[in-house]
Amino acid sequence: METNDIPLPVKKKKPVEIHNYPKESIIQYSDSERSYTYNIIKEGTYPPAAYLKYTKGQKGFRIPDNYEAETSLRKPKTRQVVRCIIKYVEKNPVYWIYYGDRFQYHVKSEKSSSDVACLYAKALNPETKTRYSGPHFFGLHLEILQQTRDTHRRATVLKSFDNLTSTGQNNRAKKIAKSVSAIFDQEMTKSCHLDDNPNLKSIEFSIKDNFFNFSFNEENVEIKHKARAAVQACDKGQVTREGYRILSSISQDLPREWKVSAEKKEITHEMNEIIPISLINITPSPSDNSVNSEIHINDSEIINNLQQSIGKGGQRNIINILKYLIPGLLNRNVLDITNPTIHLRISGDGRNVGRKVKQVMVTCSILNDFDNIYRPENYYTIILYPGVEKYETLNVVLEPLIMELRKLKEEGFRDNQNREWKIELYFSSDWKFLAMCLGLNAANSKYFCPWCEVSKEQQGDFSYEWTINKTMDQVRENYTFYKGHIRPAIFDMIPL
Repeated sequence: METNDIPLPVKKKKPVEIHNYPKESIIQYSDSERSYTYNIIKEGTYPPAAYLKYTKGQKGFRIPDNYEAETSLRKPKTRQVVRCIIKYVEKNPVYWIYYGDRFQYHVKSEKSSSDVACLYAKALNPETKTRYSGPHFFGLHLEILQQTRDTHRRATVLKSFDNLTSTGQNNRAKKIAKSVSAIFDQEMTKSCHLDDNPNLKSIEFSIKDNFFNFSFNEENVEIKHKARAAVQACDKGQVTREGYRILSSISQDLPREWKVSAEKKEITHEMNEIIPISLINITPSPSDNSVNSEIHINDSEIINNLQQSIGKGGQRNIINILKYLIPGLLNRNVLDITNPTIHLRISGDGRNVGRKVKQVMVTCSILNDFDNIYRPENYYTIILYPGVEKYETLNVVLEPLIMELRKLKEEGFRDNQNREWKIELYFSSDWKFLAMCLGLNAANSKYFCPWCEVSKEQQGDFSYEWTINKTMDQVRENYTFYKGHIRPAIFDMIPL
């Protein structure tokens, strides 16, 4: 019986790479059709994706830049060794193959690796029809080299300047400035005499329209003075942090925003040492929808800080504030040690911070400084808490302040030079806050006046002559003595 023998398909040999790369530079490669040995001199790097080129064909291997390798092909007895080089010129790869005993000959192509491999074959034998695979000739297909380049690329790739955070941008600029400074120091030792005393003052450059200026060997006192002056200007001009950052990017003579921010923190720390801020725990009050919805403060940073501070209030000691202010007031002749009396005014009001949070602020000011009495910087915050103007809350929050004011009224205080000062107290606010502190009923109640006993029905009758007849002593002794007073007065030490 005859049978037809059908030959089985021959399985192609899978490509094999034998190496210990990168510890050793030799890579052996073989498949069913060819075998090569590569000695990697420079593994090269992949250029940016904008002009990275690929080989032709289905696989399309990436073409590296600054790549150099020696390739051994054919059998060992007839082995040929060539040196393959790839470099990008004007964003396009150029291929070289050097051959000969000392690699004294070469061929070059700007078309492809396969084209330069064919030029090499024709240089050996013009009649040959041998064609080499360019990617295999150069080793562009080697997986270990592709993996190594990708690893190095991930480790060294730089983000574009626009994709960096502000901190990253500053760090990159600092790194450049340090490198330039190091180069200056090296060149200084080579090119200058010891007596020349060369000094690098500043470095100025720009990256993506962002200007940077770095000063070197500048006195710390001068830097600190500039930063403090910038803080003062920002406070007086109400310049935001973002606004100053933009301003400093335009003018390189201004201190950097991070330096000004650090100086603000240092000033705050110093002031907290001189005038400590103590916290007061309060019970959050329900929102008072009857309060005018007009927004007085719409700074998002302030709003967020207040929302996080619900249930807590801040207090500063008046005596600490006065001790800090007195030396300056004496130098300006606002106060007189021969007449040691300070006229202190207490004020209070509620404010809307955004549409969700309200705050109540109590301030003090020194009336002796009558030339500057209307300037906002001469009002010093002594109580601040998030909430609404409500008698029950005020009575709790203001308790430490009330005790301090009573002591100041009765005993006065001594400053840091042990000088004794008398305190005369005054009060100022809108009607709502004043009536609340006096324990009055609502504005639409029958008896609403803080100073006299006129009724709502009598206010249009001009036959009556109403005078200020209420006294704080009487309110303090018996608040129900006057009609309309339904609670004890809070500031009962300040006369009406």
